Amino acid sequence: MDAVRDMLENNKKIKRWSALPNHSPSIAWIVRGEKFFWTPEGNATEQGNQSKNKNKNKKRPEPRYEIGSITKTMTAFRLAQGEQDGLWQPSDTLAKLIPELESSDFARQATLRQLATHTSGLTRLAKNQVLAKRDKTNPYAAYTEKDLIEAVLEEKFRSGSKHEYSNYGYGLLGWALGRISGVPLHEALRRELFDPLGMNATIMPVIEGTQPNTSSSNEATGSGAAKNVSGGNEPASSDTLTVPGFAPGGRPVRHWDFTSAMAGAGAVRSTARDMLTYLEAQLGQHPAAASFESSLLACQNEQASVAPSKGVGIGYAWMRSMRKDGTVTHWHNGATYGSSSFAAFNRDLQSGFVILSNRGVSFAGQIKQMIGLGELSTDRAAHLVAEVLFKNE
Repeated sequence: MDAVRDMLENNKKIKRWSALPNHSPSIAWIVRGEKFFWTPEGNATEQGNQSKNKNKNKKRPEPRYEIGSITKTMTAFRLAQGEQDGLWQPSDTLAKLIPELESSDFARQATLRQLATHTSGLTRLAKNQVLAKRDKTNPYAAYTEKDLIEAVLEEKFRSGSKHEYSNYGYGLLGWALGRISGVPLHEALRRELFDPLGMNATIMPVIEGTQPNTSSSNEATGSGAAKNVSGGNEPASSDTLTVPGFAPGGRPVRHWDFTSAMAGAGAVRSTARDMLTYLEAQLGQHPAAASFESSLLACQNEQASVAPSKGVGIGYAWMRSMRKDGTVTHWHNGATYGSSSFAAFNRDLQSGFVILSNRGVSFAGQIKQMIGLGELSTDRAAHLVAEVLFKNE
């Protein structure tokens, strides 16, 4: 797709953004089955990469990134897949499925569908997740299953709640699906999504207990006691390394740790190549995804309205935007303190893209971007890519 590559190489804002100190972004896109990859150091098609590496014994190290809230689309897939397997129904309430939550006013009325569409009335964070009393650089590391259950037991249900984005809600959803099925979310995703699609570099590290490594260093392979899907420390492989993260302004920050209580909201780490494979499945182009196509479509289908007048809705996690040409673009972004990401696809146009960055965005930085100041964000870079990639001529 020459138009996208040309834009990335010649757009002045993209050039400044990609050249920020310690910045190592990766951008990948797919058009009717053909894959493309771009970094500031160079770019190639999927076929080109294969031919270049054909006679090499050692693969080029591939960076892994924290993908933040794009994780929610994978948690949502687990919900849809469990529906197909008869483990639960979207209209089931938490209290119906988890007896220990029966005394909660919220759990007796909130459904799995409401959690998946951010319409349960839960706020962005639980009331008992007081960041001031925890490690501010690693905000979810000390939030345990006990904390989560205590929060839900105290929660009141708000009838008629509209769409309100909630990390709390998706942490609860991911935990609940694991508790109901007896299979932790990270293990279910490995079995049902990552392994079948060949997303071998994608992991959901989950720490055990409440004692993550408090070292101030930001190791390339992850943080301290984080456990990967196979139960050991995140592998320090020459093929896949989690890149160090940097806050706006270039200050190094640690990777985030998650317990099972909040992993469903943002714990996954992945590579541009694996994420493009994920989008390939969303587009119906991956042969291994045929067996769970119905679950992918359930996540894409509109489950709740967000802004009807603007043609914006939500499936299970995936946001849906109706374009002027009548096609629908699905998207989700994500961020930690030291990373930002964006994934989007248009099934009608059979194309999609992912942007992974090891640079976070501050609240002040978001305000500056709204008025055209400050450094380019991953979200704004995504807008530029989408303008070119989804141009329907």
